[in-house]
Amino acid sequence: MITRLFNAAFKCPYFILTALGTISFLALAFALTSQYVFGLYPCEFCLYQRIPYAVVIALSIFGLMATKMMGRQYGAFNIALCAIAYLINSAIAFYHVGIEQNWWASGCAMPDFSGLSPDQIRNAIASAPAVSCSEAAWTLFGISMAGYNVIICMGLGVYALIANHTVKQAKRGKSRECHTNDKTN
Repeated sequence: MITRLFNAAFKCPYFILTALGTISFLALAFALTSQYVFGLYPCEFCLYQRIPYAVVIALSIFGLMATKMMGRQYGAFNIALCAIAYLINSAIAFYHVGIEQNWWASGCAMPDFSGLSPDQIRNAIASAPAVSCSEAAWTLFGISMAGYNVIICMGLGVYALIANHTVKQAKRGKSRECHTNDKTN
């Protein structure tokens, strides 16, 4: 049982893409629940970190369809694209952690008001982000949500890269670890 699960997790593009899409969906659901149910409103970088999850969901859906219609190599390609999206998300989250820890200046800081008229200042303040990127809204064991996002996305990105490699290797060896009726070309 464990061997079959391990083989599916690393050699079956259907299983891998379904898992990546499901994890991304759950991550977005968690973020939206945190926002709308628990009142943890996102800053600008929190919103940026949601985009790669949506991209992975779309890539997973298209990858499942492409694998079914054209073969495993298309699933492997989409798995590699998912890995890139996760690693980009990890980089965005790491930058956000750096802002929270004051390692570098915030990209969502208040604008420079010098030389602006009172009306321009009022408009700049009104359009400023409601939540500061430099303050963590929630932490667990001293790690913010952005910090956990770094860890999770880095892990998922590495997993997707390894899975991409093993799916391509399984294809070359005509492996039967993925018991589906997909094309093996």
